Amino acid sequence: MRRVFRGPWILAVCLLLSLAGCSAKQETEKPQEPAVAVTCIAVLPAASVVNYDETISFAEARKLQKGIQVLDRLLQEQLAGRKDIRFVSDSQLYGMEGTLSENFLVQARKIAHRFSCNAVLETTLWRYSERVGGRYTAKEPASVTFEYRLVATDNGSVLCQGRYDEVQKSVLENLYNLRKARERGFTWVTAEELLREGLRDKFDQCSYLRGE
Repeated sequence: MRRVFRGPWILAVCLLLSLAGCSAKQETEKPQEPAVAVTCIAVLPAASVVNYDETISFAEARKLQKGIQVLDRLLQEQLAGRKDIRFVSDSQLYGMEGTLSENFLVQARKIAHRFSCNAVLETTLWRYSERVGGRYTAKEPASVTFEYRLVATDNGSVLCQGRYDEVQKSVLENLYNLRKARERGFTWVTAEELLREGLRDKFDQCSYLRGE
């Protein structure tokens, strides 16, 4: 059965929420203030759960591979123009594969030293499922899950970390998503759009990654 955004229902829901004075918001993490002087952040290529779970099906692995390419591009988009960011490519990591079995901090320090940084950002994509259908009717909504971690390589402290996990729902399925649905124009978004929203939301909660 196709999921549909219906205009009259939306207006009714808006009126109901206004009369009830409902302003419930999804609980979010408080922005973290700087605790360590970060001079430069080395942004690692996005990884996926395939790197850690050998039981992932071939079909899911293909989706994640596509998602990794999108995530890498969105990281570039989100952090573009910052002088304290160094994007690390797969080719630049060539020859460092031997460190993959080591403790992450040991590996991060080697990478950070190579790029004259004192912090490393890693992102892991756990799910990337594209919308099935159009912008106003969809059989299956888009869904994404990713985690990120920003680590100070001097002492190994985690400066920021977060997890974003969303399967888009219609307003009628979840009334608390009214504000978000309005921002999306009451349409079904793509997995890429969902991923972009998630990165912006999570990075805005980290003082080291927040946009100017």
